[in-house]
Amino acid sequence: MVEGNKLDRVAILISHLLNPALVAFAVFGVGGWLLGGNWVAALIGVGFYAVLPGLTLLLLLRLGYIGELYPPEQRQRARLLLLGALSYLLGFIGLGLIGAPGFMLGGGLAYFINALLVWQINKYWKISIHSVAVSGGVLIILVAAGKHAWPLVLAWPLVAWARLHIKVHTPAQVVAGALLGVSSTGLLLFLTNWFCNSGDF
Repeated sequence: MVEGNKLDRVAILISHLLNPALVAFAVFGVGGWLLGGNWVAALIGVGFYAVLPGLTLLLLLRLGYIGELYPPEQRQRARLLLLGALSYLLGFIGLGLIGAPGFMLGGGLAYFINALLVWQINKYWKISIHSVAVSGGVLIILVAAGKHAWPLVLAWPLVAWARLHIKVHTPAQVVAGALLGVSSTGLLLFLTNWFCNSGDF
């Protein structure tokens, strides 16, 4: 029983460390570093994709609009997804206005579109938001940093195990999240690069 409690705590910690806001913090922080200190783009990304959604989540929890950090209830999840999508849209506009590189624009657009896709799916099925965020975020970093960042791929099995261990998702919901995150993000990164023709990839 004690061992089970320890594993529960580990799974909860992994869920916190690999939540969508902290993944976005890593994506845009790494992006700014790889671009040789393009901290304006990095700050916009971190602000609108990590800090604002994270603070909104904490505020809603504090005010009692949601019952827990990662609410299982469909309406509460829908509210968070729409608020996140709005923040992502503002971030994407900000990145566009400063002429951010292609992979940051593509990543920003992917966050926005993925949030809307998950919001739509959430009406019928509880797809894993963590799985979508981690798989999509890792792909963005891999595109930006190259093959040397391959160990980050291990983040997805970690978060998948965590969400399954604490029984908040089924295997199908976790796998579907990964497939959505990778396919949607990959397509949007490709289209953004093609549209911008910037060579930043």
